[in-house]
Amino acid sequence: YENTPESLGECFERNAEGMLKNMAIHELALLVSFYDVTVENIESVTADKEFSSMQTLAGPSGEERTDFDKIKFTIKTKTGKEVSVAADRCGGTDSYAAVT
Repeated sequence: YENTPESLGECFERNAEGMLKNMAIHELALLVSFYDVTVENIESVTADKEFSSMQTLAGPSGEERTDFDKIKFTIKTKTGKEVSVAADRCGGTDSYAAVT
């Protein structure tokens, strides 16, 4: 998506379930499958406020919706594992994971 109110407003309206359920759900599923992240063992979730951005925009219908246009957070488990997730609606069509 273009980083314009018109483009993101249309995106927010069409994907009304929100960015976490629409985009970041795939990464969250990977955390559960490969990094042993469960509700029971999450110690903390830390938002990256420098990266993350939330906007309220009108879609084609004129209805306003509030959603993230980009988000990043780090989950730390009680077993000491730490993993970050980042998603950007205007970041292009490719996605990747960097595991260190």
